[in-house]
Amino acid sequence: MKIVVGIPARMGSTRYPGKPLCSILGKSMIEHCYKRCSFSNYATSLFVAACDSEIQNEVEGFGGNVIMTDPNISRPSLRVAAAAETLELDDDDIVVVVQGDEPLVNPDMIDLAIQPLLNEKDVFVSNLVADLDKHQWIDPAEIKVVCDLNMNAMYMSRAPIPSINHEEVRTQWYRQVCIMPFRWHFMKKFNHELTPTPLELQESIEMIRALQHGYKVKMVPSPYISKSVDTDDDRKLVEEIMQTDTLFKKYE
Repeated sequence: MKIVVGIPARMGSTRYPGKPLCSILGKSMIEHCYKRCSFSNYATSLFVAACDSEIQNEVEGFGGNVIMTDPNISRPSLRVAAAAETLELDDDDIVVVVQGDEPLVNPDMIDLAIQPLLNEKDVFVSNLVADLDKHQWIDPAEIKVVCDLNMNAMYMSRAPIPSINHEEVRTQWYRQVCIMPFRWHFMKKFNHELTPTPLELQESIEMIRALQHGYKVKMVPSPYISKSVDTDDDRKLVEEIMQTDTLFKKYE
């Protein structure tokens, strides 16, 4: 079985244009993501799915593999899917989407996220989730997730869910961590057959497409610290954290 990791990246971010190339301790954010993903115990190959020559030049410059895609693709998973179509993959192979704005990604997060697909044939897609605090609960940049009793996603939203109707907290609060393994046959279906849904478009969360079409998305709790970079303040915070990061020492 092949387990390939695809990192979607583009220069035209609405909130932070050009962020894949922003510098964090002397290396671009996309290089941090790529190098850290390369330490996965399960990944058999790794690529960046890009649409900008600047990113292509950067990735090739540090010795990475890049696959160019249509610049009109809007969703990260769809960009990785388009890139993966150039590879020779069997239906049961696994393609893992790791967001290119997660420079603190730990390779163990990839290995953790794919476990449901390795262990259960009827799991087609999974996502990591992490604990959500009250500040993140009101932050529209954080995707909140509510799950059923078997840790399948029931809904995802940028709005504060679940609601607080009692002083006592009665359920676990989760936020999505954007590491998303797909079984290849389902990723192709997701890309070519499942149409964008009203709630996906309303929330701007692509995984809702699977939910609203009636498919299960298995959520996997993660204990690892992760921080996406959406602003320059985020970049500065990541830079501060990374100064004491042991994984960074392996590739600095």
